[in-house]
Amino acid sequence: MKKKVQVIVKNNNFKKEHKGKVISVFRGYAFNYLIPNGIVSLATKNQIKHYQMFSEIAKKEKEANSIATGKIKTRVEQIPKITIYKKIGDNKLMFGSVKEKNIINWIYKYSNIKFEKKQIQINNIDNANISLVKIQIKQNIVVTVKLCIIPYNT
Repeated sequence: MKKKVQVIVKNNNFKKEHKGKVISVFRGYAFNYLIPNGIVSLATKNQIKHYQMFSEIAKKEKEANSIATGKIKTRVEQIPKITIYKKIGDNKLMFGSVKEKNIINWIYKYSNIKFEKKQIQINNIDNANISLVKIQIKQNIVVTVKLCIIPYNT
């Protein structure tokens, strides 16, 4: 009788092993603790093939996501500046301030890319000037675009 048995990890948090990895553990540990608690399952040919198939699908999805993110990043980098027109009064004060919604609408109108409010980082802008807007495409991918606010009178 073998002392160790081959098992497939079901959870990512077991001994820093990735889901679907085949490891060897002692029989007693496997049958008394790991399998009843749903942490691992016995490694059969079909189970191994099943987990490999899902890992390949996940890898392809991740690759497709990175390609799509790259395309969005290049399209946003091609924007030279964002120009927003704001009404000013007699004292040269702007009515309202520029918010994330204004920037999101401008980007959607001219480049057909939808962003969420939390992806746009701007300072409080309440006067006509030039400033920078940070657009967070993914967690570690940030693009900076120039924001020009042009005042107009009616």
